[in-house]
Amino acid sequence: MAIDGTGEHDEDPDSESLGENPPSHPGDLKRQLAAGASTAETVAEECQPLAHSGSGNAKPFEPAEYLGFDPEETGARLSGAEQVGSHLASVVDERTVDVPEELDEDEFFSTPDGATTVVNRYDLEKAVPPEKKRHFVEQNRYWVNKPYACIVIFHSTKENERKYYVVEPYMNDIEATLREFISGKLKTAIKYSDDDVVVHGDEADRTEVIERETRRLLERYGLWEEPRGESGGGIVGRLTGLFGDSEGDDDAPPSRLDGIETRPEPVILEEDPNSLSEYQVEKLLYALKRDFIGYAKIDPIKHDINVEDISCNGYNSRVFVYHSDHEQIISNVEHGEDELDEFVVKLAQRSGKGISKRQPQVDATLPDGSRSQLTLGSEVSDHGTNYTIRQFKDVPFTPVDLINWNTFSLDEMAFLWLCIENHKSLIFAGGTASGKTTSLNAVSLFIPSNSKIVSIEDTREVELPQRNWVASVTRPSFGEDDVGDVDEFDLLEAALRQRPDYIVFGETRGEEGRDLFQVMSTGHTTYTTFHADSVGEVLKRFTTDPINVSKTLFTALDLVSIQTQTRVGGRKVRRNKTMTEINEYAPENDEVNVRDVYEWRAETDEFLQMGSSSTLEEIKFDRGWSQDRLDEELFKRQVVLAYLINEGLNTYTEVAATLQAFINDPETILSVIASGRLERSLEDLREMESVKISVDPEKEAMVPRPDPSEELLALTDEILENAGPLLDQYREGDSSDLASALADAETGSETDTSGSDGIDFGQFVPKAGVGADEE
Repeated sequence: MAIDGTGEHDEDPDSESLGENPPSHPGDLKRQLAAGASTAETVAEECQPLAHSGSGNAKPFEPAEYLGFDPEETGARLSGAEQVGSHLASVVDERTVDVPEELDEDEFFSTPDGATTVVNRYDLEKAVPPEKKRHFVEQNRYWVNKPYACIVIFHSTKENERKYYVVEPYMNDIEATLREFISGKLKTAIKYSDDDVVVHGDEADRTEVIERETRRLLERYGLWEEPRGESGGGIVGRLTGLFGDSEGDDDAPPSRLDGIETRPEPVILEEDPNSLSEYQVEKLLYALKRDFIGYAKIDPIKHDINVEDISCNGYNSRVFVYHSDHEQIISNVEHGEDELDEFVVKLAQRSGKGISKRQPQVDATLPDGSRSQLTLGSEVSDHGTNYTIRQFKDVPFTPVDLINWNTFSLDEMAFLWLCIENHKSLIFAGGTASGKTTSLNAVSLFIPSNSKIVSIEDTREVELPQRNWVASVTRPSFGEDDVGDVDEFDLLEAALRQRPDYIVFGETRGEEGRDLFQVMSTGHTTYTTFHADSVGEVLKRFTTDPINVSKTLFTALDLVSIQTQTRVGGRKVRRNKTMTEINEYAPENDEVNVRDVYEWRAETDEFLQMGSSSTLEEIKFDRGWSQDRLDEELFKRQVVLAYLINEGLNTYTEVAATLQAFINDPETILSVIASGRLERSLEDLREMESVKISVDPEKEAMVPRPDPSEELLALTDEILENAGPLLDQYREGDSSDLASALADAETGSETDTSGSDGIDFGQFVPKAGVGADEE
């Protein structure tokens, strides 16, 4: 019976007084009370637990007996544990590599399908010596051959310098010994192999041979057994393994190499000392393919698109790299003495050259196109065998890249485009690593695809997109009497019989320069590179011994681009210091008159036009153009370059296709630019047979192409805004299909692009020709 708020008895207890709905029968209430009492008893036992003796009898629970210390000491004990944990964390931090907080290592060391890469954090820890982990701070890391090799750039706070660390799969002593054993067996197997692939196959074919023979040897020695599938047992399992799953499991977990878990080495050996896990086999295969087909220890560096030079200066010397972001930097790669000798001999052999104590120095071109200078032994080098490799870019840089780097201004590049397209000869001069060959390769995109090109080099450096290109390389004699020697003179003589429109001479060093100018004076457009840091130095070296070109002959040259490597804002950069025209010879004072057209100002990092251009005046005269037409042609090229930069179209395929298409048919390209259809139309240009513009997307993705500065983007906006009236005329027209227009373009024909009446193009371009200086 309940009592309500007034003190009166309430016959019917409600849910408010009971805390729940009242039972419908008095017996239900008793059962609920009994259950509550039982629960209270259980809680009491938990709060005051009973201990049991060995005989099973209950005895009072003594916390101190079971804890091993007085419960009142719990706070002090926890505080001590916290100190121990803090000390342990500091030890771990001291003995492991410091990783930037923003880096997601799980994501970095994962394949696209979510599996762990062959190289992982365990290999990174093994690559860095314990004593260096205390003062190494990671600055950057990236893959160069995923999932097998990555690069980590460290800054040593102790030594105050950067370190370039190659991280590859780590091998314990037993794995390394097995690798040497299998390597020896492979050499024998390949030596006596009758497989034609070994001699004439490409890299993919040779890789397949290495993998097949390695697995055969491992199975032969009982170290590995080819997996027979993981289907379930019984008839259903066998049928599934035989016919496969027709639907596939999209939710299946990512494939994971057996044995890739990070564990102490003794555990790995103890688990199965007589056979290899899938992970160990994968590491072994990578190492063997790297040594037999790749470039051994420097193979990951060869894959690094950011590295320009690789050098080892002698025995017991670390390998140095020239990194595009960090300049000269020491690596963790080192060769043993015998290993270094063998490696240099192998590089020479792969380049088709011989090197020995009798001929200890060799300049060679590696199979991938990289230049190398090799020295064997200590006869000509105090520090012993050494090598330097100048990396070759699989995908060359483009004129757009040079503008984005501010190596050239946009006005300069449009000027060069018009000059090269109209057969003006050019020399890129500068010091070592000033970007001469890079610029030569880039501006080669301005050579019309309907021209025949012959290149002459002693070491392959030039890479041109045009398919109508004969690449000639010198060859030394195999004997002592120079019989069979093929030098630059021979190649130049042969080139004249091949009726070239353009001759590209890789680098002029000596007497061959005299013949080069003889060829130039006969009307052959010629491009070359030369070591000199000013126009005066170019004139002096060419007109004196040993080259000794006549000054009257020197005027056959049209332009000289002086390039330099300098610093801007603390960063090492490359700049076109001057663009100089070679004018007439003055017999009264025996001098060649020259004139700077563009000049770079170091204080502002800007390019200034210094005066009028006699070269453009010659083009205007030869083509029969008016001054307005010359200004229009120059402006149109500025518009095309500005559009590519503004729209972010900077891949080799996009730039090469656009430039070559414009040279063949300017009207069509300006029409698709005006209508905003250029990017979509570029796919049609992959079928151009006269120009090789299709590039492997994976290789293109690795090229470190620069982004335009805010100032450059503002300039391109201004150019495109000024081009509004011009593009409006093309936007109104009906542009033809891009691929068809290019296919129908007549070789050697000149497209009449005049028709932009009423537009004063002279106000948009730097003044050229007569009257420019007065303005």
